[in-house]
Amino acid sequence: MSTKRPTLEDIARVAGVSRATVSLVVRQSPLVAEHTRMMVERVMADLDYVRDIGAARLRNNSSRTVGVIVPNLVNSFFTEFLTGVEQVMRAQDRVVLLANSEDEPQRQDEILQRFRGHGVDGVILCPAAGTDPALPTRIQRWGLPMVQALREVGTQQTDYAGADYVAGVGLALQHLADLGHQRIAFLSVRAMTSAKAERLEGFSLGLSLTGAIDAGIVEADLTWEGAALAADEVLALPSRPTAVLCFNDVLAAGLMLGLRRADRQPGRDIAVVGLDDLPLAELTYPPMSSVAMCPAVIGAEAARLLTTRLAEPGRPIERFLQAPALMVRESSGAKIV
Repeated sequence: MSTKRPTLEDIARVAGVSRATVSLVVRQSPLVAEHTRMMVERVMADLDYVRDIGAARLRNNSSRTVGVIVPNLVNSFFTEFLTGVEQVMRAQDRVVLLANSEDEPQRQDEILQRFRGHGVDGVILCPAAGTDPALPTRIQRWGLPMVQALREVGTQQTDYAGADYVAGVGLALQHLADLGHQRIAFLSVRAMTSAKAERLEGFSLGLSLTGAIDAGIVEADLTWEGAALAADEVLALPSRPTAVLCFNDVLAAGLMLGLRRADRQPGRDIAVVGLDDLPLAELTYPPMSSVAMCPAVIGAEAARLLTTRLAEPGRPIERFLQAPALMVRESSGAKIV
């Protein structure tokens, strides 16, 4: 049996106010007195009122929804990133639709088409590995505002929010060099993205600035076990690295597990430093040195860029890079004497 949904008129009649007043409460207008707002909200809750988003979209040409696409949910970096996005969008009375591309361009395209079908107002995209560089131009032809985050394709065609990984890798290498490490390896992911390119650039630049030696680059799957299995390959490098910088904290934590399996103690037998400084960095054994990149801040900035773009479509392209901060813990070990 179907039940008729309560309308604004129903709320107004029960609350003893005008329909216009109820409408202002629904839109969270500051023009409504606090006691009136609380009374109307109480009636709305009692009657189980749900706002008709479809009707609102027809009136305002806005769905009040935005799409967010990330490449994986293994890395908790993206959950913190999403927290920042949602905080800003909630204040804008917008709902976030989250999708995982699984780092596959075809799946990413399918998600984008579904977002178009749902009429999202805009998209925050962390592009999948192998994304066509022409994608931003294609999306612009759709008339769909987009902000790229953490990864980027195309030549600065959209607003962008990310982390300064070139500087972050430099901080990590300087820290290791200051401890006396000269043979430093890099544990990376396999897929080539702008995020990987930035880290490799930072690795090359940092080595030249510190005088340290590139002890080798090892690639692993972005999983705990993939990184753990890479420990044997790291230990087999002919350069015999005394320290390893990792692409992110997930790989660093997995590598530390693999080193312990090989009877090598991180921070004592070989230094390990991660990137991102997620909460897990303090939960590993030993606690992990890492470079903080504040994913929630990046998410909030990506959301701010999108809401600004929605309000001012013709404004110049804007970029935001989060500055890094080194967090020293036990995994990088003591100074070599």
